[in-house]
Amino acid sequence: MKKTLYMAPILGVTGSSYRNAYSRFFEGYDCAVLPFIKSSKGRRSTLNDILPERNNARFKLIPQVLDKDPEYFIPVAKAIFDLGYDTLNWNLGCPLPMVRNKGRGSGMLPLLEEITAFLDKVLSKIPNRLSIKVRLGSTDNKALAKLLPRLNNFPLEEIIIHPRTGKQMYKGEVDLDAFQEALSLTKHTIVYSGDIDSVKTLKTLSKRFPRVNRWMIGRSGITDPFLPEEIRHITHYTDREKLDRFLSFHAAVFAGYQKELSGPAHLIGKMKEVWRYWADAFEGGNRLFFKITRTKTVKTYLLTVSDFFATHPNLNI
Repeated sequence: MKKTLYMAPILGVTGSSYRNAYSRFFEGYDCAVLPFIKSSKGRRSTLNDILPERNNARFKLIPQVLDKDPEYFIPVAKAIFDLGYDTLNWNLGCPLPMVRNKGRGSGMLPLLEEITAFLDKVLSKIPNRLSIKVRLGSTDNKALAKLLPRLNNFPLEEIIIHPRTGKQMYKGEVDLDAFQEALSLTKHTIVYSGDIDSVKTLKTLSKRFPRVNRWMIGRSGITDPFLPEEIRHITHYTDREKLDRFLSFHAAVFAGYQKELSGPAHLIGKMKEVWRYWADAFEGGNRLFFKITRTKTVKTYLLTVSDFFATHPNLNI
């Protein structure tokens, strides 16, 4: 059974500049769920990152919306459809405390009546197919098991499950037993998301959950951009070839952000976000990341990165 690979939405990282650069240098992903768009009360967030003219990735893009009010969700969904996106994801999984504590993202998961009322109002009024991204719950792992049977009567495209609670953020082990239970409670197509960090890990998960053939790769896919290709057995690189490709990829990401952002502070700040993940790909990466966090000018940043790659650092990926 062919595996479908998803790029996870990593807030602050997997925007259009990153996706476009990734698509130039790597293969493997079939689609990407995009970082969430907020359609909070009183205003509609910018759709700039999903404008077709800004996106050249070679995989399917699925915008994601974070909201709990149908009045604001529906017009944003329609605007997204008008831009050419036929599938939309509703974020019920964001673990950030500032989101969760307001009853959005994973903070909404215990509110079963509100979720079903939302779907009742929204699904008949939007032209998009709707998927949902969830966790096991907000503060405990019981909410999803109560929710899933209620979702069976709704025409959802798929449900993406990250088997942690919102309170856990990304700490602790994923709860594979809870994910197994979730599979038994739903008739919907399921996407597994959580700690797929190697080909071996995915093989183990595939063996345990043969029903699942859709897999979302998150933080490890940023740290190791070669991972989807390795899963697909597309290519094999020597360490030197990996370093060269990584450096070219970095240059493309940097150029994209340089075009997108105004001022050196914003540019360097954005690169710091990406290096939080990239640092783990290299021996000595943590020391490099520390130097980058102290960088104030573009010239110094580029020199710091160039000097690091000139040492031909060993790879951890």
